[in-house]
Amino acid sequence: MISEMCSHPRTSVAGKLVQELPGTEQYEINIRSTDEGLKEKMNEHLRDWQPGVLAFKIQTCAISPEYPKASEGNILRTDFSWTSRENPDPSGRPADTHSSYNLNGAYGASDETLTKLHIECDLPGELGQLSQRTPLVTHSSNTVYVGPRVGQDAWLRQIHFLHLTARKATDAVGCENEPLKKNPVMKVYRNAERAAEASK
Repeated sequence: MISEMCSHPRTSVAGKLVQELPGTEQYEINIRSTDEGLKEKMNEHLRDWQPGVLAFKIQTCAISPEYPKASEGNILRTDFSWTSRENPDPSGRPADTHSSYNLNGAYGASDETLTKLHIECDLPGELGQLSQRTPLVTHSSNTVYVGPRVGQDAWLRQIHFLHLTARKATDAVGCENEPLKKNPVMKVYRNAERAAEASK
């Protein structure tokens, strides 16, 4: 459920991971979408989606530190949208600033603050064919964490968090192929093109 995305029990593996990402155990969780709300909006946006047009992102949950009181921009958030298979959602960051990876067939990239994952989500019914031509993309933006960002441990934590969140979201949206059901097996690549090629 969407309501469980960011609110894992604090003693669980996922809960401890969530505490590490904002760099504090004192944080607030803001649930910004329900299961039905996410499914309805994603279906609506897929029907209206056009290649070459920047897709509207739907936020699901956000974490912000309680103390010291963070500014409006300091937040760990996750959102979802659709993207083009021919022209994937751009990160806007230089290629040499992030690591590319393939996660059980889904592929993406992670840098100091932004992690994204492209997911094959096959929807049922009338949206089936359209969803097979239009991958789902999820972003996790972390502008809160003040510890060391550069290095494998930092971006592995971000990828792990995004996988946990995206798995619940793909269930809520109704991806019939259950793209993130298996435990994650990750391979790292030199660039996004190699990671994407490995997913085919």
